[in-house]
Amino acid sequence: MRLPDILCTQFERTVGNDNCVSFEGHTLQIPASNARSHYVKTRVRVHRYVDGTLALFHGPRRLAVYETQGKLIEQEFKQAA
Repeated sequence: MRLPDILCTQFERTVGNDNCVSFEGHTLQIPASNARSHYVKTRVRVHRYVDGTLALFHGPRRLAVYETQGKLIEQEFKQAA
């Protein structure tokens, strides 16, 4: 496991009907993927890292990474190490 993942704070959220997660006043849109058509009503984890960036996880899979204001930085479909 990577040190940033150990030091981050984690929060559980349920994905809304619009395939978005609300977190601290921000709306985090989950990008489209080949792995799954949508995540509506799915429980996901929001990781808030020490630098303020955010990431969404479904199980071990990282779905996306966001800036502190909720803007999508990158989209990944890898298993977390």
